[in-house]
Amino acid sequence: MQLKRTLSVVTCSILAASIVTADDYVRLQYIYYDEDSGRTSVSTPAMEINKDFGVDYTLNVSLVYDSLSGASPTFVDASSGATATVSDGAVYKNDIRFADVDYADKRKSVGVAFTTRFASRDALTVGANFSNEYDYRSYEASAEYLHYLDGSKNQSVSLGASYQKNDVSVYCSLGTDICDTSSGASEKIMDLDVISLEVGFTQTIDTTSQIKASLFYIAEDGYLSNPYMRVVRDYDSNPKITPEKKPNSRKSYGLFLQYAKALNDRLAFVSSYRFYRDDWDIMSHTVNGEFYYEQSSALTLGAGLRYYRQNEAEFYNGRRDYFTTEIYASSDRRMSGYNALNYTVSIDYRLNDKISLNASMSYYDQLDYFDAVYYGMGLKYRF
Repeated sequence: MQLKRTLSVVTCSILAASIVTADDYVRLQYIYYDEDSGRTSVSTPAMEINKDFGVDYTLNVSLVYDSLSGASPTFVDASSGATATVSDGAVYKNDIRFADVDYADKRKSVGVAFTTRFASRDALTVGANFSNEYDYRSYEASAEYLHYLDGSKNQSVSLGASYQKNDVSVYCSLGTDICDTSSGASEKIMDLDVISLEVGFTQTIDTTSQIKASLFYIAEDGYLSNPYMRVVRDYDSNPKITPEKKPNSRKSYGLFLQYAKALNDRLAFVSSYRFYRDDWDIMSHTVNGEFYYEQSSALTLGAGLRYYRQNEAEFYNGRRDYFTTEIYASSDRRMSGYNALNYTVSIDYRLNDKISLNASMSYYDQLDYFDAVYYGMGLKYRF
């Protein structure tokens, strides 16, 4: 079901975190996601290993296994049942339904990042990631260079880049221009290439506060449609359910700002803002705030709130509107305009110098569409 949709600019931020963290540990994490009380569920166990080799080299390895099941809303022909395939030819108006189509998938992912620190303590991190699903395979390579602007390391700049190659399996059926159906092929592998660039700046203001700012750019080229999404065309004259069609390229850019402040010896606050814009006419704003309270040397409590808002893509139409001769057409709700809120609480407990435990619970509310609850728990062992 293509669990991995390209948000590769995040890779650079993850690599930056590994650069400044010097610690030998094994982390085990489990996350369970439940959308609309069982409509979609995701179970994700993960393991991360971080090892320092002296003071100049660090190796980080991560393994993730996702198991997903549920139902995805799209247009179906009720006379043939709710299936992910497209009906051959026209359908009757009364048989057109916006319904949930059952699906199940598993994803295996492995990531490796290696950091080298130089005499100046500048750092270079190179990484690779591979993930595989039933209908989606992804290969990614990334690199980031961190440069300190002063001897006290209060200022730094970073430059990150990643390249992702994706293979998408698309089902061949009547009504799609993806496959040459005369060949008898049942599916075709489509390419999707993604290049991400990010430049960042970090400034330590004083002993209690720090700011970060970054600019990012993402270029996607290839098959960007969702092979499981359908649209209705010519509803009034000769109704047909056909595959959605999105443009084969997407350029996006934006900025990210973060401010961290220790309010006192026990309480810290982290706030951030992210602006995003692409040539599909989607613009989004994300505002996030988190508080962390150190109850004791062993116990830390956290709480956060994130607000997200975006406008719809130029080719989006919801379930009540249909298409005729438009080249691009989609009823994918992720392309719609919507607001969303995410609430999170967390707890981190350090048993001793080697073992710490963590747990979190989040509630996600995409207003007017759906809500979801997800839980996380983990163990970190330092060696």
